Amino acid sequence: MFDKKIVLGFVTFLTLSLTAAATEMPYGALVSDGFRQQARIAYVTPPKQAKVLPSTTTDTPAEAKQILDGLFDRNNTKALVVARGSEILYERYRFGVGKRSTPLGYSMSKSLTALAVGRAICDGHINSINDPIKRYVPRLAGTSWGEASVKDVLRMSSGAYKTELRFNGHKNQEQERSIGAAIAEGKMNTDFIELMKTNDEKQFPSGSAFNYSNFDTVALGLLVQAATKLSFSEYFEKAIWHDVGAESRGAWMINGNGQASTYQGFSARPHDWIRLGVMVLNELGNKDSCFGKFLTDATSHQIASIGPATSYGYQIWIGCHASETNFCFVGFGGQYLLFNVATNTVIYHHATTFSRVVWQTPQVMDALLPALAKAK
Repeated sequence: MFDKKIVLGFVTFLTLSLTAAATEMPYGALVSDGFRQQARIAYVTPPKQAKVLPSTTTDTPAEAKQILDGLFDRNNTKALVVARGSEILYERYRFGVGKRSTPLGYSMSKSLTALAVGRAICDGHINSINDPIKRYVPRLAGTSWGEASVKDVLRMSSGAYKTELRFNGHKNQEQERSIGAAIAEGKMNTDFIELMKTNDEKQFPSGSAFNYSNFDTVALGLLVQAATKLSFSEYFEKAIWHDVGAESRGAWMINGNGQASTYQGFSARPHDWIRLGVMVLNELGNKDSCFGKFLTDATSHQIASIGPATSYGYQIWIGCHASETNFCFVGFGGQYLLFNVATNTVIYHHATTFSRVVWQTPQVMDALLPALAKAK
């Protein structure tokens, strides 16, 4: 059970006025260009032909544009792109961000890591979602992550240690500052597995409680790498990026051992973030396929959570405090992919703010969909 005071505190900050001033990250410009200039990165190359995203922005109803302009004008929004099916309905950029920029997704990367796990299962590299991770990564045997099932780690319930929302998935402030900064600056040379062994406290039985932890996602990246016999970025390129039909190179931040920073390290152009969303919605519609079934589970309630939503799937937030947002990929500074399945609508939002009201961004779907429906 979670402390009621924590839950009430979270609800309280969600209700803060939408007019509150957004506080720009001191390194916001680097986030908006993906840290590619100074971090170690592994590129994922696009296919020979990108999937076309035709623009129909001139047909978007004025009321819908007004709603999206309202979102764009708050929280230091730098990029906002909306698509229905594969058609771009709206896009705006500012503060040096444009179509060719490669914004960092931060923790949206966690959701992409789950996609790679799903593909690895469907490709036969991982035998069962109920297998313990140590079956594929023997070096994690004896740790919370190694003993936990793939499913429990996907659900953020390895049980390794307790984290707090304010540390953004890290164990404490020291870990947040040291690991995050080292990766972003290209100075991370420590083996992730050694770090995990050092920090493991075996605090909860695996599967017993949600606990948002970056190392749970790191464990999933190591799992994919070990199971597929490819680096994580190589498998992601083959299994996800080519299927997305990307137009440009994506990039994963890596450490000195070539291990991908799967919890926060992916960057891509805005239209390619949208293509990721379109691919997910398309695959969800194919409910008879292995990957479609995996995504149905991944985007459904798996465990109660606190944070951007009260329900969590497989590295994906469910509901996101908005009635028309079915699920969302979330980065802590205002980075989002928002999904409405019934209308095949996906919204990409990139901001770099510490403002708490940015967590209300998913609610834009509640106003947007009726406005779009009026045009029919």
